[in-house]
Amino acid sequence: MLTSFLLTLALSQDAHLPPLIPWRGQSEALMQTQGPLLTDFERSLGVDSPNYENTMAYMAKLAQAHGAQFHIVTIGKSDAGRDIRMLLASKEGFTTAKQVAADSKPTLLIQAGIHSGEIDGKDAGFMLLRDIANGARPDILNSVNLLFIPILNVDGHERSSAFNRINQRGPRVMGFRTNGQNLNLNRDYTKLDTPGVRAIANVVNIYQPDLYIDVHVTDGADYQYDITYGYNPDFVSATPKVAQAMDKFVAPIIHARLEEQGHIPGPLVFVMDKMEFSKGLAGWVAGPRYSNGWGELRHLPTILVENHSLKPYKQRVLGTYVLLDGAIEALAKHGKDLAKAVAGSIKEEYTDLVVARGYATEPDYISFKGIAYEHYTSDVTGALEIRYLGKAHEYQKLPVYWQKEVKAKVDIPKAFYIPRQYAQALEVLTIQGVHVDAMTTPVTLPLVQASITSHEFAKAPFEGRFRVTPQLKYAQVNVRLDENWVKVDTNQALGLLATHLLHPDAPDSLLQWGFFHSLFQRTEYVENYALAPYAQQMLSTAPDIKAKYEQKLKDKAFAQDAEARRAWLYQQSPYYDQQYLNYPVLMQY
Repeated sequence: MLTSFLLTLALSQDAHLPPLIPWRGQSEALMQTQGPLLTDFERSLGVDSPNYENTMAYMAKLAQAHGAQFHIVTIGKSDAGRDIRMLLASKEGFTTAKQVAADSKPTLLIQAGIHSGEIDGKDAGFMLLRDIANGARPDILNSVNLLFIPILNVDGHERSSAFNRINQRGPRVMGFRTNGQNLNLNRDYTKLDTPGVRAIANVVNIYQPDLYIDVHVTDGADYQYDITYGYNPDFVSATPKVAQAMDKFVAPIIHARLEEQGHIPGPLVFVMDKMEFSKGLAGWVAGPRYSNGWGELRHLPTILVENHSLKPYKQRVLGTYVLLDGAIEALAKHGKDLAKAVAGSIKEEYTDLVVARGYATEPDYISFKGIAYEHYTSDVTGALEIRYLGKAHEYQKLPVYWQKEVKAKVDIPKAFYIPRQYAQALEVLTIQGVHVDAMTTPVTLPLVQASITSHEFAKAPFEGRFRVTPQLKYAQVNVRLDENWVKVDTNQALGLLATHLLHPDAPDSLLQWGFFHSLFQRTEYVENYALAPYAQQMLSTAPDIKAKYEQKLKDKAFAQDAEARRAWLYQQSPYYDQQYLNYPVLMQY
């Protein structure tokens, strides 16, 4: 039973949030008030979103009403056994991925509910599909195919509450950010630990969409924009041709459509200092653990939508509808132009890859539609706090610090070679769609191997894994490769993604995510009674080792530490584990 305090909160969920600037937009005309396909969102006048059971029921109702052109596909199952479903909409009534991939019309993949408290895309997508089903929008399927996932994180969606997101206006009851195992799906695009993102990888591989839209709701500061969206800009993108095509053919149409319908579209940026907005914006560049960073390395045009959490749910959903409609128009007009840019990006010869970035010390400047704010001392926290005032404030030259600084860049090898026993890593590569070749004819090649000179494990798990940060040195080795090895050639469409997954210096590599933790343990040891006589023999017959040992002994601390001396001598012997701290994935340059 709710306490009186919680009951009061439940009745006024946004009383603690900043005041709103009143909004009325032409997109309000998109909402219907009656009819057999009225959505739960519309029935509630724009404040509610249906639960999983009702969502699946409405999805089935849509398919039944428009069965000739709508087809429901189960693309996976959650950890708790719930179906993850996708609606395929096509003029021809396609039922298979092969049909969609072979069609000349472009395909748009719309994904909602990866963070299931941020569920705007589900209700917007259903309204759009309803308008197709009832004949109001026959133009859409004449021009594009649609793939619509209303809830990707279905288990998190059912961890529903009125109190899941304190800084978000609606819906009145919403799902949770992470899945049933408390994993964030939008940190999983490289490691593929969650059924939801594994399902997405499979959908992208077999349906081959031309544009991928991932709908979120942002946190953070207050500003006038209700719909913000973006992708890694061309000046920091690993695949700039795709970003340039998005700038030219897609974003202008989306932007214009939103403005026409009374929305305020804005750039995908965040705040450098949440206590002092005027210090500027953070131009974040997504890595491949995120949907848009993953799409970038796949040459897949990917838009990350971040609706503004402080705007009312109705306004955000209607803005999402308009954004999706604009993306459809862009694909209808420029699908071939976008596909040409993607093909050119794939054919480009890439020699290196930036794998880590930092914020620039010198900013760019943009005009920005902000909200006025003030500081005050809170009696509750005893600290200086920020208070947004619900009044427009225009910044003429607000600094933006993009992540232009290159912190780590790697040379792209011609190929990687992986021992077969690392089955989990090979499984991830396969699900990602990376082409892997079995070695059939034995061959000896000069390859490069990384050795870990020092490392640090995270002090707490992140996304269910203890990440590791290694320091590495590289050496050339001659290795005989046989049927116990597989080859990953980087001269393939997913060569950039494969490089980030397999190069040990990449922060989203499988090594740093913990797929090779067995390298950090030794399982064979030496007894002192065997080591002392063996070491004596080794030093008397190997002058190079003897010379190194005598040099080491000049270090007084080493000379006085028997354990350190034993450890060093054991490392020089052929009995020492030669795989210990040696990264097993080899590189060919």
